[in-house]
Amino acid sequence: MESVVKGHVSYETLYPKRWKCLIFNHPRSFWDESYGIPLNSHPAGKIVVFGFPKSGNVWLKSLLVDYFGLPPVEPMFDVAKPGIGITHRPLDRHVRERADFLHGACIIRDLRDVIVSFFKYTQTNRFRSARPEFHYDDLTSFYFDWFLSRAATSLKVMTHSERYARFGVPIVRYEKLRADTQGELRRLLLRWGLPIDEAKIQHAVAANQIEKLRKEGKSLEKEIAPEHFRVGAVGTFREDLPEIVLRDIETRFAHVLRRWGYLA
Repeated sequence: MESVVKGHVSYETLYPKRWKCLIFNHPRSFWDESYGIPLNSHPAGKIVVFGFPKSGNVWLKSLLVDYFGLPPVEPMFDVAKPGIGITHRPLDRHVRERADFLHGACIIRDLRDVIVSFFKYTQTNRFRSARPEFHYDDLTSFYFDWFLSRAATSLKVMTHSERYARFGVPIVRYEKLRADTQGELRRLLLRWGLPIDEAKIQHAVAANQIEKLRKEGKSLEKEIAPEHFRVGAVGTFREDLPEIVLRDIETRFAHVLRRWGYLA
């Protein structure tokens, strides 16, 4: 069978850039176009943490703010500002077309711990003052009457992390970040191809001990109250989840839990 190729063939023609944001790879390529790009290569260059709520987004952002010495930003809105931010937004064109997003990470956490943490966060003054219409006071009603119909659907929990990972965004596991914060921060910097400064890593980790944040809160682009930071629990969901909720999570979201190794 004769094969004829017309014109010049190159990596660029085989894997053309689809989006303005270099964080996201061509779907058929596993090379990272954003590797080693300095943060000053764009006047509003940003690092963005992508993640489902209560997965450790704010904590990772705070670590990175203190490591790089860059300002915290709201990345979807602060288009002209450089800095470090988070978004819970599922991957779409509003994210893919941002040329100012230079590096990113997707933080994941056991969904069972996420749901417990999410419920407890909804009971805080910070959440209730911002969302006075919220009125779910027990975990069962929170899960069945609100989480499944609102949070799980609007944030596309079934595909949220998978889509970011599929297009080349490095995964940070909350559990590993808790167990070895310095090591995971170092690994992330290596993955991005950015300089590693051990003294800055130690400073960032010391400034963001969960116990410290739980007492003092944190000043980012807005004040984060101490109650936002809980205990940083790993694998303690059985202490809080009613059996009916636990069974439903492990059935309904079995694919997600297995995909990330949280369910055998």
